[in-house]
Amino acid sequence: MSTPRELLTEEQRAFFQCAISARDGRRCFYCRRNFRRRPMRRKTFDHYVPHRYWPGWDLDNLVLACERCNLAKADSLPWPLVWLLLATFTQDRWELTA
Repeated sequence: MSTPRELLTEEQRAFFQCAISARDGRRCFYCRRNFRRRPMRRKTFDHYVPHRYWPGWDLDNLVLACERCNLAKADSLPWPLVWLLLATFTQDRWELTA
């Protein structure tokens, strides 16, 4: 999680966790392992697009991830998003016009 835990109240954390679980299921967004079957697997909030690029706590940008996947992703952009960005910007858009 990019922002310290103290900035979210327990009510906010519970709301986010319920809303994200209802949307994505009770699985880690990245490895798809079930949180129910492994109660010791620690759930964390992760900003799909890193917080430094998209600051805030929008539900559109939050996912549940196990601690290992969240730490492995760190502040990098997810590959599907990178591929989408690269496909969107073609070479002629990068050329400078004089």
